[in-house]
Amino acid sequence: MRAVYVETDPARTARLEEKWGEWGLGVPLVVLSSPYRSLLRPLLEYIDKLQAREGEQMITIVLPEFLPKKWWQHILHNQTALVIKAALLFRRNTVVADVPYLLKR
Repeated sequence: MRAVYVETDPARTARLEEKWGEWGLGVPLVVLSSPYRSLLRPLLEYIDKLQAREGEQMITIVLPEFLPKKWWQHILHNQTALVIKAALLFRRNTVVADVPYLLKR
């Protein structure tokens, strides 16, 4: 198991790595660089490398999805997760699991 973060801002990455050391529960954090602020390409390349190395082993991708309070707010949120799910939909030996969460007020 590992956590994957696609870096679009090095300053934010440094803060995340610091916090991850505190609450990461020993799960390694993999940081993927994205010079063009694309989340999908670095993630798919990482998954390709992982699957090439692991062979026929099943890979599970867990995507957190923010649940807005109002139905119409869903249009404004989760678009990135939707794109990632669509890109992974027909990949062999790949399972995508959505984990919905509500932010505290």
